[in-house]
Amino acid sequence: MDIKLQDYEKTILAFDYGDVRVGLAIKPAHEAAVEPLVTLKNDAVFWENIKNLLSLHQPDLIVVGRPRNLDGDSTKQTIKAEQFAVKLAQSYNNKIELQDEALTTQQANSRIPNNLSSKKRDVIDQYAACIILERYLQEAV
Repeated sequence: MDIKLQDYEKTILAFDYGDVRVGLAIKPAHEAAVEPLVTLKNDAVFWENIKNLLSLHQPDLIVVGRPRNLDGDSTKQTIKAEQFAVKLAQSYNNKIELQDEALTTQQANSRIPNNLSSKKRDVIDQYAACIILERYLQEAV
């Protein structure tokens, strides 16, 4: 994966937004590797958890996965993810980028280590967020 110097110097968080769970991945500043971070429940304390994570990691950039159908058309979930991205930008003054997330969940399935296979449901969104962020970094070159 090629990373531009300005991306290498940044801490970047990625979100795989869902109605029930939201997976996060991180690329720490001055590191090239993207890592799974956490899966949050999209519940009553969701925004408080987001606030705490943003305060802890202080990202320079946030990338939110943009779901679409296989034809590339928007869906109800596309609108929800875009609304989530807008709320993040308004609430936390972070730079937000949207990144196509087509087939990331399927690809994430193959990345989950065997020792986590019993927790697949808990970690799959984190690995999907990794793929979203890796795609963003590849396309930003």
